[in-house]
Amino acid sequence: MIPKIDTGELEFMQPLHHASIRWAEHGYPSDLARWHHHDEVEIHLIRQGVGQMMVGNALLPFSPGQVSMIGRNVPHNWISDIDVDEYLGRRDVLCQFRGEQIESMASSFPELLSFGKLMSRSNRVIVLTGESRQRVASILESMGKHGDIDRFVDLMSILAAFAQAPEGEWAMVLDDNYVPNTKFDATGRINAAISYVNEHLAEAITVEDVAKVVVMHPNAFSRFFHATSGMRFSELVTRLRISKACRLLVSTGLNVAQIRKEVGYTNAANINRSFLKEIGMTPSQYRKQHRD
Repeated sequence: MIPKIDTGELEFMQPLHHASIRWAEHGYPSDLARWHHHDEVEIHLIRQGVGQMMVGNALLPFSPGQVSMIGRNVPHNWISDIDVDEYLGRRDVLCQFRGEQIESMASSFPELLSFGKLMSRSNRVIVLTGESRQRVASILESMGKHGDIDRFVDLMSILAAFAQAPEGEWAMVLDDNYVPNTKFDATGRINAAISYVNEHLAEAITVEDVAKVVVMHPNAFSRFFHATSGMRFSELVTRLRISKACRLLVSTGLNVAQIRKEVGYTNAANINRSFLKEIGMTPSQYRKQHRD
């Protein structure tokens, strides 16, 4: 049976009485953890787990402590590598706000000019590291305990941390020519494809199988996936397989042959080739490096 595609992937910010800043936290899996977009700028902290951050046309690994700023209507999702029936109760904490309100403030207060520039840079997605990351993570955590006025002060401090981050402690993820694809049918189909891959990671996964799930011709799906996400479908499958294999290599006593089967590789040569391309070492070398 072909599953119904959920096309409601535009996330609407529920109106808040006398407030313009939303703070939230959630676990994983969650209905909130999906490929989606919204009109608000988002500051996001990963508390738990490892996996792949899928944002715009980029795919990059994440781990606990990752802090990012995602601009208006840039599609995003964090795909955690977890076992069947595993649940991460406190994976995400975030705040959302209207970028145009910050830009309006910046036009009125010369001291906030850097905030206006920051809103523009957020469309390329900003990831922090170092002390800047730690500073934002700490403020974002405490924001949940604060009232409206203190949350506003927290947001100003967070934006200041992003704007003042020194070279080497921030990076933009997306190319400057990236244009979001925010069509409802696009995000719904991307989510259906991601769900299928996660559920069948140990099996052979073909474009034909996934095309049936999203009710498209295989060639059309391949073109659509590349145009929407910026990567080939096979790249997504490989990254998710490698991500799970890395976790199993470090956290379990399974041998490499057993792990290879768990993540859908039919022979040692294939998994070695993928590891060398994506990580620069073989699975055995990766295990040794991360256990010594």
